[in-house]
Amino acid sequence: MEQQDYFEGLIAQDDIKETLTGFIDIYKDCSVLPHIFLTAPRGCGKTVFARKIGENLGKKFIEVNAGSIKNVKEFFHNIIIPHIQNQDATLFLDEAHKLPKCVENCLLTILQEGKDNTSEFEFEEYTYEFDFTRLSVIAATTEPQNVFHALKDRFELVELDDYTVEDLGEILGAICEDITFKDNVLSEIAPVLRGNARAASKLGKNINRWMNTYSDSISLGKEEWAAIKKWKKIKPLGLGKKELLILELLGERKEARVTSIAATLLLTRQAVMEEEQYLQKQHLMEIKNSVRCITREGQQYLEALENIESIEPVKPVEPVPPAPAPKPKEKEAKKRVIRLKLPTRPEHDLENEYATVPPKIR
Repeated sequence: MEQQDYFEGLIAQDDIKETLTGFIDIYKDCSVLPHIFLTAPRGCGKTVFARKIGENLGKKFIEVNAGSIKNVKEFFHNIIIPHIQNQDATLFLDEAHKLPKCVENCLLTILQEGKDNTSEFEFEEYTYEFDFTRLSVIAATTEPQNVFHALKDRFELVELDDYTVEDLGEILGAICEDITFKDNVLSEIAPVLRGNARAASKLGKNINRWMNTYSDSISLGKEEWAAIKKWKKIKPLGLGKKELLILELLGERKEARVTSIAATLLLTRQAVMEEEQYLQKQHLMEIKNSVRCITREGQQYLEALENIESIEPVKPVEPVPPAPAPKPKEKEAKKRVIRLKLPTRPEHDLENEYATVPPKIR
């Protein structure tokens, strides 16, 4: 029997698509979907796949961030009673590791279905019945280790694969469908996406906007990519500011403990431990007996980064115009001297104290 493509438009994750396609086919045949638990690092498509599953089940889709549920009372009064009880629905619990303990214990009972695909739960003197031919449950998290192990056992675990550089290039090309990538520039862009499909989506939208604003062409090559990197402050391998600060600190000291790094950079220990995960994944640093050390690859990264940032485009030298010829000195005009000679006052005017005598000019 030829299987239907329930995930048209989603790139890569072929093994996951095959598994989920089987679950959806079985649901369409017997109206029961096993409880599905999606796990993957951030940005690898858990939410997209959950929504696609819900879309293909054809029921009302209720998406809830598990961190917003404070207790069992809120869970029932805000979600179960108004949206699920006696209705056909798919409940998607995102960030499942944030479920409070009391709600986890509640779900342990609810998701323990019997042979007739139903379960019961007593709350506030009422008994609520859950019919799993009408209700489907999907959960997703980046931190499966923080979900109560007994609750995880109620689900079918589906682990999404990491995206390859080629997958991310394909995702980016699909988002920027009106842009032609030249000079093999996609191979330079994909590594900065950190294996993250969400990052590819965000960067693709920014590329579309930048090209519409600053370029008259529909082709993106090395020159345009250099301008976009400068605009977005994109570093090789997509390192963030804090990650780069940690790596530079290790480059200076060669090794340091997490408390020392946190104190120097004014970060918490937890923040340092989160930031260093990607550095370890890229083999830029390693941990030996709780000491953080820079690797040879990390040192090479810093050297390459320094070389990149020290290279600035050289402005063309404009020819220096010749100095203007000195103007010939003008002969100084002979000054005309005017001397005034006052004649002696005549005796007959002596009595006239205010008599004036005009000057005589020669």
